[in-house]
Amino acid sequence: MMMQTEAKPTSSAATPDDRPTPTRSFTKPRRRLHEQRRIVFPLQIAVFVLIVAVWEIAARTGIVEELYVSKPSSIAAAFWHSMISGELVGELGTTLYETLVGFAIAAILGIGAGLLMYQIPLLNAVVQPYLTAFNNLPRLALAPLFVLWFGLASMSKIVLVVSLCFFIVTFNTYAGLQNANRDHLLLAKTLGAKRFTLFRKFVLPSAVPTTFAGLQLALTYAFLSAVVGEMLSGSSGLGAVLQLALTSYRTEDFFATLLLLVVVATIFSGVMRLVERRILRWKQYELQGVEN
Repeated sequence: MMMQTEAKPTSSAATPDDRPTPTRSFTKPRRRLHEQRRIVFPLQIAVFVLIVAVWEIAARTGIVEELYVSKPSSIAAAFWHSMISGELVGELGTTLYETLVGFAIAAILGIGAGLLMYQIPLLNAVVQPYLTAFNNLPRLALAPLFVLWFGLASMSKIVLVVSLCFFIVTFNTYAGLQNANRDHLLLAKTLGAKRFTLFRKFVLPSAVPTTFAGLQLALTYAFLSAVVGEMLSGSSGLGAVLQLALTSYRTEDFFATLLLLVVVATIFSGVMRLVERRILRWKQYELQGVEN
């Protein structure tokens, strides 16, 4: 009698318990970034402490002339005194007003000009040589002329800020609008997307990173041009304080004012970076898992 054996069905598919659990590859870059930050920050503090220590020792031992470079302890004392007494508060407000108003005008006009140049190629072909020529002008050298035209008040410094930042924002906006992926545009157009949809869904998002890079650079130049204009006019603002401290050989007050300017500019730059990170959150998710 032949024994019949019942063959058990075999399957190459793994059971749910046998399947490997999916891992999120983007946790590795996050963990690596967190580890790098724990190393980088102490190194940054160490470099800062080393620079300050070398500066202080060099000034106290006479390696460098204290009259010309001061020393960190004197600068810190002058900075603390100016903050407690409020001597620089009003001057800081003047500089911030000129910087932010000029930057806002330049950002609005620059983004608008970049959009127009992208949407109207004929306009771009006509004005591009003139924009390039005006951008090559040394605007800081024109600051005395702006003072002559607009007076010693804040208007001359605002015009200087606009003249310096407008071209940065314009060229970066125009370059960013050209960064849209051509394959994505062709595919969307084949699927029936209208021109406005293409611009809103593909062209505009691709321009945001480059535009924000231009805004970051423009903000730096806005502070620079406002302070230079104040130093030339000598009326008010942190630039006028810097000029007065420099001509009277009060280098500790000069560096204290410069330190205040650096701190404020860094804060505004950090705020811009946070806004950019908030707007470009989609880009962070897009890049997750790319790095191993």
